[in-house]
Amino acid sequence: MRVRLASLLLVGSVHACDDVHVFLARGNNEPYPGRQGILAQAICAGLDSCGYEDIAFYNPLPAPYCQSVTEGQANGMRQITEYNERCPDSRLVVSGYSQGGHVVGDILGGGGGVFFQDCVQEYAPGLDADSLPGSKIVAAMIFADTRHTADQPYNVFSGAGADGLFPRSDEQVANLARYGDRLRDFCVDTDPICAGGDIVDTHLNYFDIYTGEAASWVQEMVAADMSSTSTSTQPTSTTQATSTTSSQASVESSDTIVTETETSEEVSTTSMASSTEASVESSETTSAASSEATAESLVASTEALTSTTGQTSAPEPSATSTEPEDADGSGVALGMGRGAWVIAMVLPLQFML
Repeated sequence: MRVRLASLLLVGSVHACDDVHVFLARGNNEPYPGRQGILAQAICAGLDSCGYEDIAFYNPLPAPYCQSVTEGQANGMRQITEYNERCPDSRLVVSGYSQGGHVVGDILGGGGGVFFQDCVQEYAPGLDADSLPGSKIVAAMIFADTRHTADQPYNVFSGAGADGLFPRSDEQVANLARYGDRLRDFCVDTDPICAGGDIVDTHLNYFDIYTGEAASWVQEMVAADMSSTSTSTQPTSTTQATSTTSSQASVESSDTIVTETETSEEVSTTSMASSTEASVESSETTSAASSEATAESLVASTEALTSTTGQTSAPEPSATSTEPEDADGSGVALGMGRGAWVIAMVLPLQFML
């Protein structure tokens, strides 16, 4: 097994191709790769040739939410497109958590809308599910999404029937539905961000609880696509000799690529950020240390604040982040309009949007 972690050192570096390549969009104020680092490793642990990279966007506490998600969508679409052009045979996986889930949803379904405090995101189409590079995405995951929309066919878990902070437009959910069984949107009903719940910890612990299940699903989707591709490329009796020859050449070429990447210490790079590669250990340590403080901060902020801003169901703008967080404690309040529950999006140390 070979796992390559993407670092943010060089832009446009050319590296050997992975059989399976994972793109991660982190939550608000998380370091790369954020909580999803353990998910990427779990996915790659069951595959022979696999690597991942972070979708580059600036989303630390001070960054405006709309600008951050707009940047994330644009960079994510560019990174996915460029990787597919360079590695057309690679199978692609996309995953986003919280604010990063918003970004992934925009990449696949299109972005745009009006949110809070003059946060306006211009309309921008997403990747078409049936043409490149969207058609090479074999699995897409959205966790604890700020834009979770109730009763969609791709929703899973107990929060499937609930709306998040900024539900998507009909056009956007229709675009997402075109990805069919390749897309899963994970949300539990007690999550305050994707379902209007009131238990902060459930927003923070998806990858402590569901990593194995999510990784197994991705591996199944990869295997199914490999099987489907193999069946569709079987040579006919009249062209068997020619097909066999080209197939052997292709296998030799593929083997060469895998050998090169297995022996290379270099990590793949496609991000435009200036930060360096983040290890999974540091991500887990940061998450564990800050999760308790963040939960307490969010609860305190929620109790103290009243709804100060209206929110319209629509696409989104962009945000920024560096440390692990989602709904944070830096003083940005988002009105939920759900009776007594007001989510205070204070961007502090571990609750991410």
